[in-house]
Amino acid sequence: MSNAVNKIRHALDKLVEFKRHICALLLTIMLAITFVQVVMRFVFRAPFSWSEEATLMFLVWFGYICMSIDIYTDGHAALYFLYNKMPPALRKGADLLRHGLLGWLFVQMTIYGSTITKMNIPKPQPATRFSQGWLFAPLVVGGIFMVLYAAFNFIAALIKPLSEYEEEASKEKTIDDLNVERGGTV
Repeated sequence: MSNAVNKIRHALDKLVEFKRHICALLLTIMLAITFVQVVMRFVFRAPFSWSEEATLMFLVWFGYICMSIDIYTDGHAALYFLYNKMPPALRKGADLLRHGLLGWLFVQMTIYGSTITKMNIPKPQPATRFSQGWLFAPLVVGGIFMVLYAAFNFIAALIKPLSEYEEEASKEKTIDDLNVERGGTV
């Protein structure tokens, strides 16, 4: 079973790497649109009417793609100072509960996001005339990825033996581990 999980993880790693490139592209596009808009507004006194709508649309897509990556890497905010004090069996239970609750939340987000997207598809945005559905579609696309990643993390935690939790608990902490535990980043 662990071999199958590793193959799936390898495929998901490639997908996440591709999504990181998409995020970099979206960020570059947003930066370019915003820069040109500022120049047009303050230098030429002739701003584009569509730039804010386009930037908002790219920003929403960027945000939900980044959130799904964070769910996969399990890099979201956590109470490590409390988690690291738990015994291994309780850690495993906390991991299962966390990934299960996240999965349920993302299923709900996808369902309701789909409803909102469908309601807004016929409505055009004022300046670009693009469908407003494009602003809400990231709820569905990102939600599907988040459900997939939460389910994968749940299964990985389910099959992870308690001995690995015990090894993690007994290993000596580095300065980076302590920084993360105190709320910092690596």
